[in-house]
Amino acid sequence: MSTISVEAFTRKLREVVADEPKAFAYDVGLSLSAVYNYLNGRVPATEVLFRIARYAGRPMEWFLVDENAVSLVTPSGGEVAVPTSYAARSAGSEDT
Repeated sequence: MSTISVEAFTRKLREVVADEPKAFAYDVGLSLSAVYNYLNGRVPATEVLFRIARYAGRPMEWFLVDENAVSLVTPSGGEVAVPTSYAARSAGSEDT
């Protein structure tokens, strides 16, 4: 099971939009203000995400999952996504 990462969505959308938010908005059929909302951390509705993914040539899941996160299994059997930059070191690792 994966969790939705708003940070990953924003980062990947910025990659797709590049420096052309106005052209992107026109091509996808969105208002420019909607594009800026998404670039600032708002996750779009499924139908809009589908249009963005189709435009980018990527699956919808690519926008929502952070590949840099590791998944930890909790004692209750659920999973928790943890960004690798924040993951704890293993007990045997040493600082050199």
